[in-house]
Amino acid sequence: MGTIIVLRISDNDGVELNRVKLRSTNEVAEALEKIRAENSNVIVSIEASDSIYFESIGNAIYGSHRAGFVGERCRVLVDGKPLEA
Repeated sequence: MGTIIVLRISDNDGVELNRVKLRSTNEVAEALEKIRAENSNVIVSIEASDSIYFESIGNAIYGSHRAGFVGERCRVLVDGKPLEA
């Protein structure tokens, strides 16, 4: 298992990565691309406190996918439980 990078979501105002708010899909993708360039053995964990923050959850998912984190390299948890499709 690789290093886990956590994207935290507690509102619809953005995605938090290392105490920095990323407010768009592009910002999420760019930040994760930089991390991936430094360490290719990374897993992204998107962790939302509530499912009502769907806009920020969507930005985190799409940004992660654009940066190449798909399948087992990207997980989504809402209130501590895996997101059901």
